[in-house]
Amino acid sequence: MIFLLPLMFIVPEDSNCQDLLDKQLAHYFPDWDMSFDSVPGGMRTSQGCLDLRNWYIDLNTKFEVSLCKVMGLRYRNEYFGYYDNHISNHRFEPYFQIRDNLRFLFTVTTHYYKGEDELGIGFFIGKDYLNYLEFFVIAEDFDRNFSLQHVPPTRDKITYWQHPIKLVAKLNKYWKTGHLTLQANVSNRYLLQSNEMDFVDIPYFQEKGLHRYFYGRAWQDIGKFRIGGICDLRQSEFFCQDTASEFSNDKYEIIVEPAISFRISDKWIPNLYFTYNYKTHNDALYSRDSGTDSLFHYQRDVYAYMIDLEFRPGGNFIWHAGIQREFYCNNQGWEYTERRLLLGFEYRYKNVWFYFVEAMEGDFPTQKWMHNHTYLQLMVRF
Repeated sequence: MIFLLPLMFIVPEDSNCQDLLDKQLAHYFPDWDMSFDSVPGGMRTSQGCLDLRNWYIDLNTKFEVSLCKVMGLRYRNEYFGYYDNHISNHRFEPYFQIRDNLRFLFTVTTHYYKGEDELGIGFFIGKDYLNYLEFFVIAEDFDRNFSLQHVPPTRDKITYWQHPIKLVAKLNKYWKTGHLTLQANVSNRYLLQSNEMDFVDIPYFQEKGLHRYFYGRAWQDIGKFRIGGICDLRQSEFFCQDTASEFSNDKYEIIVEPAISFRISDKWIPNLYFTYNYKTHNDALYSRDSGTDSLFHYQRDVYAYMIDLEFRPGGNFIWHAGIQREFYCNNQGWEYTERRLLLGFEYRYKNVWFYFVEAMEGDFPTQKWMHNHTYLQLMVRF
């Protein structure tokens, strides 16, 4: 027996009816990317309100030190919090300086849950962090099989029959009038399974899955115009079964954001962003006892635009004012539109940059508070 439940399934971010508008505010400006990339050490964070229960947090810290002429140590800390997407990485990367523009690196990533620890090797090609290529081959949960090697095969001994390996690569390129960055994080299909010797068709426990992530950002100055955009693609597959049930979870999401700016003068720069978000999320649950299938299918299309007017009077401040508009629909019968007004400012003083933007209710007449969501960004270079 199969049950289709299309009207009972939502994703966590649907608790925020302005989710795509928030993503527009969470991006760093191109100047911020270039400033952060130009130094080997620094910290930057983008944070803001998602809904009554959750904060959006994106935090990156980097530092490196040369231990001698041919050896050094890099440290990278990445924390990301957004609904069901949570990342907390502490990456320690000893490196050997083979040539002026070539490094060989080891990478060790620790987590509170040891099953997420990572170990890998990689290369860094480039003389600085403005223009470079780096790639790593990384083993996830690398210690599980080794730790259990002397445990006799039983259904409680769960080991990798296909170990999770991922390829992580990044290209960063600046030139006089533009910028390109590309990132990829791609895994194989791992298999985690119990080791009992007596099963015929169904193992006591089995889990398999994969993930893929691609990100690209580029901009190019053409006269007084700047044309650019962002593309963010994520895909994951997960399957788990035991003697009682089977469960699968497949996700696919892409965000595309073309943008254009026009420098009217040294003081006035209007920016226009168009953003599109497409997502599918499919769950399937099969109960062996009842012989029933429960199938969940979710799909959404969200369109948004943002107009941001920059005023640069000179000195340390840059003022921002603008408007956002969002058009949302999904296959669960939800359709709505949102409008917000924006007012913010940047403060840039040497190696410390700060950005504050207040998003206010823009649909009038309204009984809501004018305050909607607030986003902050801070960057410190050292």
